[in-house]
Amino acid sequence: MPSFVRLLAFPILLAFAPSASANPAFETKAVCRTAIAVIMDRDPKLVRATDAPDGVVVLTYARPFDNFVFTYRCRLEGDRVVWADEPGRWRDGAKDAKVSFEVAGTGDRLRIIVSRANRPTVQQLFDRDLNEVP
Repeated sequence: MPSFVRLLAFPILLAFAPSASANPAFETKAVCRTAIAVIMDRDPKLVRATDAPDGVVVLTYARPFDNFVFTYRCRLEGDRVVWADEPGRWRDGAKDAKVSFEVAGTGDRLRIIVSRANRPTVQQLFDRDLNEVP
């Protein structure tokens, strides 16, 4: 193939290649919100998420019977969800539960997976409206 054709073909291929910065199927806030809800055995719709200046997601949950507010922090590392309560340490140690997520179905479902040592792995599936899917 002549070199000028290769030079012309390369930019065209780049234009049609998927962008690495394309929006993920689920926003970080939605993944964190759902993961914290699964970890704490709560409805994700009751967990509020906001972006913090340091790039993490801050989550709050108000317990309904006394309105006590629990605060958590969350960040994503690949498909892993790393979280901490506030104040508290990041749950990223070797003995901490491994929390991960995956986009399922046709990209419209979010699966949260919690693996703990000596306990069964928990997997819960949610739709885009954060309703659990049986």
